[in-house]
Amino acid sequence: MVSDNVSGADNQQERLDVNSISDDIGYFLSGFALGEGSFMIICRRRSDYRRGWRISAAFNVSQRDREPLELFKNTLRCGTMRKAGNDAWYFEVNSLPEICSCVIPFFDKFPLVGQKAQEFERFKQVANLLAKPQLDDNDYLLALSLRHQMNSGGKRKNSTARILRDYTPNSDTRQISTSEMI
Repeated sequence: MVSDNVSGADNQQERLDVNSISDDIGYFLSGFALGEGSFMIICRRRSDYRRGWRISAAFNVSQRDREPLELFKNTLRCGTMRKAGNDAWYFEVNSLPEICSCVIPFFDKFPLVGQKAQEFERFKQVANLLAKPQLDDNDYLLALSLRHQMNSGGKRKNSTARILRDYTPNSDTRQISTSEMI
């Protein structure tokens, strides 16, 4: 049986030295992410996970122009580039160790503003939860609650209520409604 934790989360690569990033580049990329970036908490059904769901964090920036995304990749020294079907490019970071050692320190030094700053703070809280060696039901409930608060509740393939129904083994926690979590 596979654990609900991300493998290698405690074997994080060397942290990005955000102090070596020039303010011009850092604030440019932060502003770019303000308009084109997304912080996501993804829930995928997984029969090989103890609770039946995998919660993961991801950061991406999309744009038709590849050059600013390459600047992101080269500056953060992590992530991948891929071309989408609509002639756009995606820079994405799906690795929890890279999120914790590169993405979070970058946005801590070059902060976002407004709603995106709030999204980042929730994202950071969930990433820190997921990086713990052992997660309990309260950690999962908090991660799902924070996810629900992101992107104005957003339209999601898997609702919080469905995940709670299937995800938490304790019958008491399965009864918690989305409104009670917030």
